[in-house]
Amino acid sequence: MTGYQPIPLPDRQDLSEIEMRERALQYYEFISQRHTVRQYSSRPVPRDVIETCIKAAGTAPNGANHQPWYFVCVSNPEIKHRIREAAEIEERAFYSGRAGEDWL
Repeated sequence: MTGYQPIPLPDRQDLSEIEMRERALQYYEFISQRHTVRQYSSRPVPRDVIETCIKAAGTAPNGANHQPWYFVCVSNPEIKHRIREAAEIEERAFYSGRAGEDWL
């Protein structure tokens, strides 16, 4: 690519090596505490928190910057239950035959 000139990102931060190490360690400590959750709380989540999480997810890098995803927030307990049942059926099918040997 001759003549290519990268476009500077307006919000890019140049961090010192010390700042990079500190942030990397902080992020590692935060993310290493995550867990897979199979039981869910009935405590409601404020709508603005959900909207902020969706905005954050929408910033993920993607092909041609098209953001080709859709997000759906479900608050109806019956619909949540039906989604969970359908997901468990799919998971059982995957692990009992659909997944290849390499995956398993």
